[in-house]
Amino acid sequence: MIEKISLKIASYKEVASLETDKKINLIYGLNGSGKSTLSEFLRHCHENDNEKYASCSVQPQLGKDEKVLVYNQKWVNENFYVNPKLKGIFSLSKENVDAKKVIDQAKHEKSRLENLEAEKNSKLEESKAGFLRRKNNVLDSIWKIKSTYAGRATKTEYCLKGLMGSREALFNYLLNVKKPEYVPPKNIDAISKEIASMLDEHVAKIERIAEIEFCELNEREKALLRKEITGSENSTFSTLIDDLKNSDWVNSGIKYIESRSSAQKCPFCQQDVDRERLLANLKMCFDKSYESDKAELSRICDSYRNRVEALSENPIFNTQNLLQEFSGRYKVAFAALRKVLFENVFTLNNKKQTPSLPIALKEVEKELSSVNQIIKEANKTIRDFNNKIDQKERTLSELKTLFWQNLRLEYDSIISNYEKDLSDTEAKKKSIENELSDIRSRIKNQEHIITNESKKTSNIEVAIKNINSRLIDLGIDNFKIEATSEDTSSYKLVRTDNEANNIFESLSEGEKMIISFLYFIEECKGKEKADVSEKKKIIVIDDPISSLSHMYVFNIASLIKDEFTRRIDYWEQVFILTHSIYFFYELAGQKKYRSEDLSEDQKSKLPNLFRIVKSSGGSRFVKMPINEIQNDYQMYWSVVNDKNNSVALVANCMRHIIDYFFGFVEKRELNEVFQKKELKDASRFSAFNRYINRESHSDSTNIYDMKEFDYNSFHDAFRLVFKLSGYEGHYARMSKIGQNG
Repeated sequence: MIEKISLKIASYKEVASLETDKKINLIYGLNGSGKSTLSEFLRHCHENDNEKYASCSVQPQLGKDEKVLVYNQKWVNENFYVNPKLKGIFSLSKENVDAKKVIDQAKHEKSRLENLEAEKNSKLEESKAGFLRRKNNVLDSIWKIKSTYAGRATKTEYCLKGLMGSREALFNYLLNVKKPEYVPPKNIDAISKEIASMLDEHVAKIERIAEIEFCELNEREKALLRKEITGSENSTFSTLIDDLKNSDWVNSGIKYIESRSSAQKCPFCQQDVDRERLLANLKMCFDKSYESDKAELSRICDSYRNRVEALSENPIFNTQNLLQEFSGRYKVAFAALRKVLFENVFTLNNKKQTPSLPIALKEVEKELSSVNQIIKEANKTIRDFNNKIDQKERTLSELKTLFWQNLRLEYDSIISNYEKDLSDTEAKKKSIENELSDIRSRIKNQEHIITNESKKTSNIEVAIKNINSRLIDLGIDNFKIEATSEDTSSYKLVRTDNEANNIFESLSEGEKMIISFLYFIEECKGKEKADVSEKKKIIVIDDPISSLSHMYVFNIASLIKDEFTRRIDYWEQVFILTHSIYFFYELAGQKKYRSEDLSEDQKSKLPNLFRIVKSSGGSRFVKMPINEIQNDYQMYWSVVNDKNNSVALVANCMRHIIDYFFGFVEKRELNEVFQKKELKDASRFSAFNRYINRESHSDSTNIYDMKEFDYNSFHDAFRLVFKLSGYEGHYARMSKIGQNG
C-alpha cells in the first residue's frame, strides 16, 4: 500500500507530498490544479528509469506482487483510439473447483517458501554483518600505520601517498603486498632516513609553470565599444534628445519617474506633466536595440573584469630557491600587466555608465608577452634541473617497496587471521546461496502450477457479459462489445446497426467515457492474460465523469461505490480524483461522516479526503475535513479570496462568479453596471473591464498579453460590481470564504 506520494513536476514547483494511512482516498481539485499529473505519475511509478519522473516517488516502493491500474485520458487514448481491438480481460470462472483448489494449495506453498526465503536472506545478512564488524576491527588496527608513519616527524609519509584518506584503501594496499621470504635488508628507520635525503627541497623535482592566457575582445565586441549607443528616433522627444546629446541623462531619469506612484513634477523641468504619457514617450526613445546593446555591453564589462580579477601572481617564484633570479623581473612585469588591465576595466566602467561614449581599450599583448617570456625562461631552468634528478624516482620506488615489505611482516598475524575469516565466511555464504537458489526454484515451480491451473479457470466471456449488461442498465443499446472471431483473447466494439468503421471515434464523448470506464472496471477485476497469477491491485481513477451529462454522474458514482469503495478488502488501495464537487460529495458519503455512532473500526474504513490547491507557488495537497466540502460557486470565491493564486485562475474565477450570480439579471442591466462612472472612468479598472467583458470565456491568455493584472485593482473592481448592483451584503458574506483556511 502506498503511504506517501511526492511530486516535483509540472505545476508542482516545489516537492508536494500526499500522505495517507487509508485504503480509500478521494482527491478534489479544480481543472488545471495537477490531478492529471498525479494520475499519470502513478501510471508510471513502477518505471525506475523514467527520467521524466526522476524527482517524484512513492513510499514504500511497490513490491513485485503489487500492480497499479490507472484510469485517465492517456489510458483511454492508448486502449481505445490507437488500436480498434481491445485486449481481452480474463475473469475467474466458478465452474472448475478442482483447479481452484490446486491454485490455492500452490499459493499457500509459495507463501511458505517465500517466508523460508526471507529467513535464509536474514541469515545471509547476519553473516555479512558479523564479518563486516570483524573486518572493521582489522581496519582499525591497520589504520594505526597512518598515525605512526605520517606527519612532519617522519619522511615515510611519502610511502603513504594516496592511502591516507581511506581505511579501506590502506588495508587493501597492505593486503596485496606479497609476504617476503626473507627479512628486508633495510629496516624502517634506515628507509626513513634515506627517503628524507631524497626528498630534500634542494633535490626535489619542480613542476612546470603554466603560462598566462588572456583572451582579448573580438572584433564585434570592440566595434560595440566604439559605437555611440543611443535611443530610438521614433519618440516625439528623440530629435530634442539627439540635438542635446543627453540620451544617457534622459535614460537615467526614466527610473525616477517609474519609482513614483504618480509624478506631479517633471524631473527635468519641474513642471506639471502627464506621467503616463511622458513615461510612454520616453520609453519609446529606448527601443529593444538600445537595451540589447546595453545588455551586451554589461556582459562584456563583467566578463572582462572577472577575467582580470582572476589573474594572480604565481607564488613559486618566491617559494622556490631555484627560481629566485626570476622573482624581481616577474613581479615588475606582472604588475605592469595588471596596471594596463585595470585601466581597461576603468575605461569599460565609464562606457557602461555612459553608453553613448565611444571608447577603445589598450592592447596588453606586449605586457602579456613580457610576463610569459619570463615564465618560459623559468620553465627551461626547471626542465634542466629535473633532468638531473630523474634517477631519484627509481630509488624512491625501491625504498617504498622495502617499507611495505617491513609492514607486511609486522602485520602478518592480523592479515592471516583475516584471510581465514574471509574464507570461512565465503563458504557459509555459498552454502546459504545454494539453499536460496533451490528455494527460488521451488517458488517458480509453484508459480508455474498457478499459471497453468489459471488457464483452466479463466475466460473472457464473464467480462463481455458484465460490460454489455451494464450498458443496457445505463440505457445504452446502440453498441456493445464481443469477442473477435480471429482472436478469442480480444474484444471489439460493434454497433447494433452494423456500422463497421471507426466505432469508438463515432461515439459521443459521454459514450466513450462510459464504455472505457466499464472496460476499466473489468480490467481491475480480471487480468490481461489467462496464464498470469493475481497481484495486489492499487486502483487510480482520474475524473471518469468529465464528459458525462448529469444523468450519468450518479450512475458512475454508484458503480465506483459498488465496485471499489465498498469492496474495501478486495483492493490493496483506491485513489479517486475529480473536479466535480457533486461527484466528490456523492463518493464521500456525508451522512456517514456526521454520524456520532460510528465505531473505531467503521471510522478506520472511511476514506481520506484531500484537495489539490494551486497557487503562484505551485500545486500542493491539503487534507480536507468533510465540513470543508463546498459547492462550485463557493470554491470560486475561495480562489478569488486568496491573492497567492495564479493570475489567470483568479481572473477566470471572478468572471465565473459574475456569470453565475448575475445569470438571472438582464444582460442590459449588468452592462449598465459597467457603464457607471465609478467603474468606467477609473483607469486602474480598465484591465478588469476589458477582461470581464471580452467575448471568449475560455481564452485566459489576454491577461498575460496585457500584463496589467493587479490583484488589488481587480479585487476592488470586483467588489464594486456587487456594490453598484445592490448586492454588497452578499459580497461581504462570500469574501470570508477560505480566509480561515
